Amino acid sequence: MVWFKNAIIYQLNKDNLLDKQLVEQAVNAAPFIPCDKTESTKSGWISPYGENSNNPLMIDIDGQLLLRLKKESKILPSSVIKQALTTKIAKQEDALNRKLKKTETIALKEEVFIDLLPRAFSKYQFFWLWIDTKQKRLIVDSSSFKQAEDLLALLRKEMGSLAITPRSSTKPLENLMTEWVRNTQHYPPLELGNEIELKDAIEESQVVRCKNQDMDSNEIFVHIDAGKQVSKLNLIDSRGVSFMLNRDDTLKRIKFDASILDKNEDYMPEERDKKIEADFLIMSSTLSETIDSLITITD
Repeated sequence: MVWFKNAIIYQLNKDNLLDKQLVEQAVNAAPFIPCDKTESTKSGWISPYGENSNNPLMIDIDGQLLLRLKKESKILPSSVIKQALTTKIAKQEDALNRKLKKTETIALKEEVFIDLLPRAFSKYQFFWLWIDTKQKRLIVDSSSFKQAEDLLALLRKEMGSLAITPRSSTKPLENLMTEWVRNTQHYPPLELGNEIELKDAIEESQVVRCKNQDMDSNEIFVHIDAGKQVSKLNLIDSRGVSFMLNRDDTLKRIKFDASILDKNEDYMPEERDKKIEADFLIMSSTLSETIDSLITITD
């Protein structure tokens, strides 16, 4: 499904980076290839239409580009490594009739890891990348900046450069969100939802989370008056999107109304590729409007 659940937003700094051909060449140069026996992780691009598809590795609809990354990670439980290492150390010490040095133990651990790697289980992760050439921004469907940066590093490696910066509001977002809640401010079509997280401005370990709570309740005002600031806030876009806005300017737990999700339900199973394109067109246009509105009230 192409419906983004998260949005880490990057702003493009140079027009030439929006060239579809450059992006397409970069993606085609780094398709996903599984890990070999000596590799613990591997990333590459697959077709947005499906992993086993022979379709292109990029969808381009009216200036909106969609890419999909696949990441393989070999899983070796620490307990398995420890057990194998203990056995190997014991054999080596018996053979040498002495205790191993620290450097020798480290070398053995590396040997154990390499020996076990071919038998390790593989964990697979998939990430969407949407490039909005009209608004000159990249949106990664990921829950962490590290994952997003790893994805962009692969694109940057093939393109040579990628001049982008994470989207950030002109003022500290926790200050803005705190004022919205304190004054019960609404910025149509964006409205305050019913979930909030507050953190103490000095002791960040002091956290208050409220769900299904009116934003104008005295309980929340008491926490704000005590010096806590809003770190996460549920916002609702009346056009059919809700999300949690984090103080690092990322959007998490994005949800689209059924009225939007069901718009392309008339496609037949054999028209799967067309449905993916249609879903992406609706998702990108809807979420782009939400992001535009958010930027307007935070800049």
